[in-house]
Amino acid sequence: MIVERVKELSSLGEIFAGDKIEGKIVNKIRKFFDKCDETKVIPIPVLNYSESHEIFGKNKIENSEYLPYSPSADIEGKLTYSLDECKDSILGVKIENLFDIPRYYIKAEERDCVAIVFFTDKRRKFVIKSDPLLNLFPTSPPKIPGIIIPENEKNKIEDKLSIKASVTIKESTGYIIECIKNSKNDKKVYITTHHDHWFKGEHDNLLGVSLLPELKSEKYELHLISFTAEEAGALGYQSFSWSYGSRKYFELQKKGLNKDIILNINLDNIDPCNLKIKAVPSISSVFEKYFNNSIVYEPEIYSDGYTFIKNGIPSVTLEGYYREYHSIDDEIIPSEEVCISSLILSINKILNDENIEQIRYDMLKSELMQFMNITQAPMRTYLLNILDNLNNKEIYENLLKLYGGILPRDGLAIVKLFHKLAGIKYEKPVYIEGKPALKISSNDKLYLHSIAKEFEDEYMNRLYEISKKFL
Repeated sequence: MIVERVKELSSLGEIFAGDKIEGKIVNKIRKFFDKCDETKVIPIPVLNYSESHEIFGKNKIENSEYLPYSPSADIEGKLTYSLDECKDSILGVKIENLFDIPRYYIKAEERDCVAIVFFTDKRRKFVIKSDPLLNLFPTSPPKIPGIIIPENEKNKIEDKLSIKASVTIKESTGYIIECIKNSKNDKKVYITTHHDHWFKGEHDNLLGVSLLPELKSEKYELHLISFTAEEAGALGYQSFSWSYGSRKYFELQKKGLNKDIILNINLDNIDPCNLKIKAVPSISSVFEKYFNNSIVYEPEIYSDGYTFIKNGIPSVTLEGYYREYHSIDDEIIPSEEVCISSLILSINKILNDENIEQIRYDMLKSELMQFMNITQAPMRTYLLNILDNLNNKEIYENLLKLYGGILPRDGLAIVKLFHKLAGIKYEKPVYIEGKPALKISSNDKLYLHSIAKEFEDEYMNRLYEISKKFL
């Protein structure tokens, strides 16, 4: 049944937030929510992207992807594989990891390349963005085309490429759909997914969407949400391009939404037979009971669960090690059905286990104490006051809001408490999440000392506000 539901949704094809076809998938999801006590469809403004393109080498290259938000183009240029020689030429780069795309793209912009081609194992998709990365503020739109061409198409290329593309970028409307299953208990659990997707998008993330109707609890009020604009759609070309839909959801909610939310379970890019779980360190041990050793105690920044953490709500993301991430081959196969059924059973057991309310303050305390070892007075004094009162839920929720993202020069973004202070200790350049984000590229000690002082003052003000009732 679940696999059939996934296939029904994927038959609509790729869905970019704000596409006309998005309304069709939302209507299908709404029909799946036939056992809800209340269903809401929430419109939000998004930045929609559509394009048509042709790329020629010796012959037309049929299998290529013109990456959002690349601009329109009419280019004919030399293809070079040297960054030092790419001025006024097209840069070619072989990549193994899609998350390398932003760094190479920014370097290509800086060197005045006219376009950049990423050679990959197959057709994949990723959003390109300009400096600074991790920016929650409007960011300059991409200046040059970013293109993916599979390695097996290289035989159609000699030393030149012709790129023609017509692009439409416009503000549009995306849709969040929310199903509410009431309970005698006022406490709420939010289970979240997203329905915008690349290609067929069956693991990322139509499987997550298809699981929602199967989830139930006798103990808690459930809010089952499918977000738009998780993959792309952020207004103003924000370089923190993912999970825009969930950020907008919180912006639109009435004050006090968080009051009775005890937990978010986020489902994204699930590999049901090879599950990976990422969570805030203080999350309930009930997940260890049902998922054994699959848990990584670090928040997942590349998904909607991160938005809940930034709003003071503990979150756990169920995902996987799926190799077809963002690729044309993202399809569910029949052999996964047994794992999918087992996953549903485990989630429903968790939703009916009162231990999900548990907060392991000791794990967060350990993280705070590690940070205290590298900080100075007077901030250390503020942290001691927090530690003395850490078993207070209000303090705990406010501390969650102090997690933030850091993107080191090499590797994926990571999430740390007091991320601005943690970030300046990394090898440069490093990006620090913010509105606006900050790119730190200098190792000058006086500069770093000054900026650390600014961050310390900011955090001390936040910590004072959190702890003043106990001072």
